[in-house]
Amino acid sequence: MRVEFIIPEGMHFEDFRSILKNNTRTLKEPPRTVYRTYYDSFDWRLYSNNSILEDTHDGNGHTLVWRTLKGNQRDSWLKLQKAPRFVRDLPRGQLRDLLEPVLKMRELAQKVRVRSRINTLRILNKDDKTVAYLVVEENTLPRQQGTRSVKLDDRAIVIPVKGYQGPCRQMAGLLEKQGLAAANDDLMLVALSTIGVTPGIYSSKLDLTLDPAMRADQATRAILHRLLDIMLQNEAGMRTGTDTEFLHDYRVAIRRTRSALTQIKSVFPLRIVDRYKTEFAWLGQQTGPSRDLDVYLLNFDDYRDSLPAAMQADIEPLHEFLVRHQKIEHRALVKILNSARYRRLIRNWRNFLEQPVNERTTMKNAGRPVIEVACKRIWSIYRRAIREGNAINAESPADDLHELRKTCKKLRYLMEFFQSLFPAGNIRELIQILKTLQDNLGDFQDYEVQVITLKRFSHQMVAEGLAPPDTLLAMGMLIDNLERRQQQAREEFSGRYAGFSQQDNQDRFRKLFASSH
Repeated sequence: MRVEFIIPEGMHFEDFRSILKNNTRTLKEPPRTVYRTYYDSFDWRLYSNNSILEDTHDGNGHTLVWRTLKGNQRDSWLKLQKAPRFVRDLPRGQLRDLLEPVLKMRELAQKVRVRSRINTLRILNKDDKTVAYLVVEENTLPRQQGTRSVKLDDRAIVIPVKGYQGPCRQMAGLLEKQGLAAANDDLMLVALSTIGVTPGIYSSKLDLTLDPAMRADQATRAILHRLLDIMLQNEAGMRTGTDTEFLHDYRVAIRRTRSALTQIKSVFPLRIVDRYKTEFAWLGQQTGPSRDLDVYLLNFDDYRDSLPAAMQADIEPLHEFLVRHQKIEHRALVKILNSARYRRLIRNWRNFLEQPVNERTTMKNAGRPVIEVACKRIWSIYRRAIREGNAINAESPADDLHELRKTCKKLRYLMEFFQSLFPAGNIRELIQILKTLQDNLGDFQDYEVQVITLKRFSHQMVAEGLAPPDTLLAMGMLIDNLERRQQQAREEFSGRYAGFSQQDNQDRFRKLFASSH
């Protein structure tokens, strides 16, 4: 395990050589200057995973290292000619396999860059074999993000050679005796703090703490304001169009906003509710086509891999079609974001949410404690889900499952809006129980939509001259595969619903929501 120390002011590399001269055999390596770039996703997935992805560039290529925040290297490093933008840009191997489950489809964003002047001493044993390294770094934060160049901590790092932990421990003990203090924070965290960046600050989750006694209209404004913040935090990334998750998080915030306006009843005047339901429905419609094409591009590898090997190349024209139309729809999306209607919507909505609540109101739920309003509405939607689910049998049309899916989504959003009002463990478990059913209903719906949309794409491709006969055959087989998956999801529904609606779970929902109002 590597050990880092802060070098006291006035202490330099030659001082370390003097300290070690009488105790240890050493070999000095030529000094070098490197630039370290620290990467993470926009939503800090690596940091949340207790990880750091560090790209060291010395003019002769890049070395990408994945390690923990405490400095433990995970034996995961790679030499590259250039830094990657996505995990999929990495060659197949251990580092890619480890990073993919964490980062998934998110783009790697540069968080901060550090310049380091490095001197290295090899620690040798009596056979002149290297058993450890002492690395002395002079670290500087180059000018970036509006800041001047800033001197950072100089550091001494003891790095063991595999199989030789003893010399590393001895070296660390010697430096401690010289009065060097262990570094508490990784250099990345120090650099981020210097430029005023708090890691992990973005989340697409609501992360609200509501007071049960808070007025319902005040609590609803807080929920909607948080959703607006999420939308605006993703807007710049949406404009670039390279990371599809910006648009995904933005659209989820729109859907939640529309659900809150509809499901948290009698807290705002009807004219306000109707106005903004209409406006956010428009925004959802305008952002939908670009997101739909993102999803099909994200699914493309799975589509191709689901076909026989001999037919996989035949599906490539579909990819070309999707890429072309995704670019068209993204340009249309940016026009919407630049439109007067959109800017007016955001400005007016923010102004409404930031107005103080009226002490006197005719809205029957506005002044009630939010806990009462939340419990009553959640319990009402839950009972609707049970009624709808109980009515579904093997002969029920697909529309019945779609209606249950929409009811479950409303229920999930309400539970997440008001999650902080209830014991954390209890409501998290109930949300997970609901999610298990939602996943099944969502799959059933998604497969149906994909079948319909791929059929429409095939007609468009024919009209555009992009559909050779072999491609249409491959798309036909792909559609058959999706129809089989939809049927499988339908067959799994009864078991998923039985688990959701079992008496024990109904009792838990009743105890948490029905007995609280």
